This record gives sequence, structure tokens and C-alpha cells, in this order.
Amino acid sequence: MGNSSPSFTARNVFRHFVVLLGLVSIVSAATNGLLKGRRQRMHNVLRNVGSGGGSNSKAKPDAATRRPVTDVNGNLIPDYDVIYTFDQLIDHSNPRLGTFKQRYYHTWEYYRPGGPIVIMTPGEQAADGSEVHLTNRTMVGTIAQATNGAAIVLEHRFYGQSNPYPDMTVESLQVHTIEQAMDDLVYFAQNAKLAMPGGDTESVRPHKAPWILLGGSYAGALTSWTLNQRPGVFWAGYSSSGVIQPLLNFWQYFTPIQTHMPANCSADVQAAIELVDSVLDSGDATTIEELQTLFGFSGLSPSDFANALTYVISDWQTLDIDSPRVCEGFDANACVTFDGITSSDTRPTDDRSWWWTVCSEVGWAQVGPPAGVNGIVSKHFTPDSYTAYCRDAFQGAFSNSTAEYQARIDATSQKFLGWNTTAERLFVVNGNRDPWVEVTHSAAAARIASTATQPIFLTDGFHCSDMLISNAVDQSINQVFQSAITTFPQWVAEFKPSDKPATTTTTTGPNSNRNSSLGRRDAIASSLGLALAGVVFAFIGL
Repeated sequence: MGNSSPSFTARNVFRHFVVLLGLVSIVSAATNGLLKGRRQRMHNVLRNVGSGGGSNSKAKPDAATRRPVTDVNGNLIPDYDVIYTFDQLIDHSNPRLGTFKQRYYHTWEYYRPGGPIVIMTPGEQAADGSEVHLTNRTMVGTIAQATNGAAIVLEHRFYGQSNPYPDMTVESLQVHTIEQAMDDLVYFAQNAKLAMPGGDTESVRPHKAPWILLGGSYAGALTSWTLNQRPGVFWAGYSSSGVIQPLLNFWQYFTPIQTHMPANCSADVQAAIELVDSVLDSGDATTIEELQTLFGFSGLSPSDFANALTYVISDWQTLDIDSPRVCEGFDANACVTFDGITSSDTRPTDDRSWWWTVCSEVGWAQVGPPAGVNGIVSKHFTPDSYTAYCRDAFQGAFSNSTAEYQARIDATSQKFLGWNTTAERLFVVNGNRDPWVEVTHSAAAARIASTATQPIFLTDGFHCSDMLISNAVDQSINQVFQSAITTFPQWVAEFKPSDKPATTTTTTGPNSNRNSSLGRRDAIASSLGLALAGVVFAFIGL
């Protein structure tokens, strides 16, 4: 084969780009249907909170969560990890359908009468391990301590064990919508009988005591949307990396990664992707097969191959201030192993639940850039791929039309206002190195000004870095904590009790905004040598 052929060029350039692309050669195309799925990350606010946890780990019990808990008077109160349940409505537009058990953690360690109720939802993940957010090692606990408030972590519907139905069929998922999630928060605040002193009385209801709502990532957006759409219930809110703008073609996800990785590395990756695209553009089956074989992915469609090349890049989202490494500890298998289920499997999992939201309401397809933009992801990975997987994952819910997919996302944006979302006493924090920053309040396209009643901070952090006090070693995040410690007590002091609860209007219902989730991160089983794992860290540049 001549030296001018795309495959020969690929062979020459390949050795320079093993930093990134060699990482996907670790697994064959036949491995558990890897490329039949889509990997889409949001966040893990539990990372690095427990002892010894790496950047991809969930919180583990440590001294902070195992110690006896006492109230402000020194009396022993229940441990942080005690799980409570609340009878939540299955469908807020049809209460006759009954209720399901919604789990939550709760402490009144810092509470004094008249103090606020500080509540967060972990969003698109099970609440297990999130009791650490009750402590002052996190933003939730810090605000509770600063305001003499009680703290709650409420599991989101269809995550963990807070499931209205025993399966995640398309029929069951009709009540898995953003509207229903907002109404869950409102109904809980207005009706929950809390274990804290006076927690079963009107004195802790939102019209008598200030409730502060917090969340990160999707849950940060849920905070913003709820304050805007259900005014009068939550007195104040805190949105960390809140992804308020639904967007189908979210190619900008990779822009902060490209910007902040070492310049020589990003240039190499970009050149490699340009080469890959030139080979795929050629349509020559022989050269395409040769290129894919170099990376261990023989016989894939261009879209599946392009998707495979994004996997390691997406691990940027696991980075954080206090442990800025992908695959902490050089565990090669953990670095490239992702558990999941096939897209059409209706068993309850957090992945399927999240993709239901992705497919029907928010989009956020992390794909290649448009023509004319040089990026680090192949242009052959497009929203059309998401469309097809949404159709296959939730059979009968969606067509194979990307235009219809776009219409669903447009409807969500119109309903919840996207970048036009505003609220009084909403504290907003985003990270400059967060891949999601371009769909937050700090997006360059949004140009949203910070105000006294809606302050907006852009830190040097990653995704939801400001939720953990350990990240306050960074000056910009420390500034956020110091500002929160002064701002929220001021806002709480402004609260005036009312004789009557706020009246909220619900538009929830099975068809209020169909949520569809292609929920599968299929398994990638691999054996990657430590030498190649070291290359991973070279790519990350840390």
C-alpha cells in the first residue's frame, strides 16, 4: 500500500497519539456490545468525600460520618446514616395512583428553633453514601451550620430505592419527569414529618420556616428551575454546576477539556482526530478497517468507532481539585471498566433512569463539533446516534427522527426557560474547567450577569468542585465558601413567616414532558498494562 494512503498515514501518526487513542485499543469490538451503548456522564458529588476515595469513588464511611452525632445542646441524636422514608405521590396530577417510599437522610446537628431546613437531592444517582452531605465537610452541612439549620438529603425519584414502580418500562417511566421531580420537592417540604424536634408541626413548613434547596449538576438545574417554577416554597437556593440549558447538540462539552489539557497533548489529539475523520470520510472500507484494527475496534460503524474514541476524554469529568487524576492509584482495569446494562433492559438502574431524562427532556448529546471547528472528538459522532439509541432503548416511546428529538428538547427549554431562568436568592457556582460549563449560568453564550440576589461565581474548579470543603484549598472555591457563610445567614434573616402556605401550580402528568432515557453504559472489560495506564495520566497532564 502506498505511503500516501490514509491507512499508512494513520500508521505513522498513531504512534504519536497513543496517549489518547491507544487507550481504546484495550478492548475488542466484540466486548459485551460496548459500542451498542452511549456513555454520558453527569457528576458524582460523593467523590472524594470518604477516606481514601479516588476521583471516581463514592463516599466511604470515615471518622466524620461514624462519630456519634449530638445536637447544639450536646444531646445524642440519630447517626447520619439513618435512612428515613416519606410517602411521596406517584403522580402529582393524579394522587389517586397512590404513593411510593422516597428515601432521605436527615440530621438536626446544628439546628436551633427558627433555623432553616437545608435540603439537597443527589440528582441522578442513588442516595447511598450521600449522608456525608449532612456534615460540615460539604456545602450543605456548611450552610446548615452557618444558619443553625437542619439538613436533609432526599433521593430523587427513580434512583436508588426510591422507585414508584418495580421496573423501568416506558409505561412506568411516564411519571419520571422534571415536573414530577420539582413537585416531589414541594410536596416533601409541605408534608414531611421530620424526626427533629418540632418536625411534625407547622413550625417547620415552608411558610413558617425558610427552606434552602441545593443541588449539583442536573440537581443544580433542578434547584434553579424549582425556585423559578414553584415560587414561594423554597426561600433560597444553591446551584452548583447547574445545567440549566437543555441542548441536543452539545459538542461544546469537550471544549473546556481541549482548552485546559496541556497544549501539546490537545494538539496531538486534535491531529489524530483529523486523521481519523479523513479516513472515515474516504469511505474506503479497507483503510477504515485497517485504522479501526490499529485500535482494536475492527468492523464498527463510523459512529460507533467515533464514540469509542471519546471514552477516555470524558474521564476528564472525574477530575477534581483535591485529587486531580483520572484512575487514581493506577488501577488499569478500573480505569477502563464501566458497568452497565443493555439499553432495552427494563430493570431499575440509575443509568437507565438518567438516559430516560436525556432522551426525552434535556438532550446534552456529547458529540463531535460542527464542520469548520477543530476539536478532539470525531465529527462522525453526531446527535443522530443518540436518536437511534433512544429509539432502541425505549421502544415505542420515540421515533428515529432527530428533528422530533430536537422538538422535545426545545419544549423543555421553553418550559423551564433555560438560560433565562432567574430566581431570587439563588446562589450560583460553576467551574471554569467543567465540561458542562457551556450549559450553565456561566456559559459564554448566555452572558448572565451576577447580581446581589442571584450571585454567580466562576471558579477554577471542575464539575461540582464547590460542593466539597476539601476543594477550598483552591482560592476561588474558598472564596465561594466564605461568601456562602455570610450570604445565607443574611437571606435567612430576611425571611418573614406567613399565615398561609404558598399556592403552587402543578402541570405534571404522564405526558407533561416525556422523558426518555437511553440508559445504558455497556460494560467495557479490559486489560490495560500499567505502562499504558501511565500514558493515561500523561494525556490528562497531571
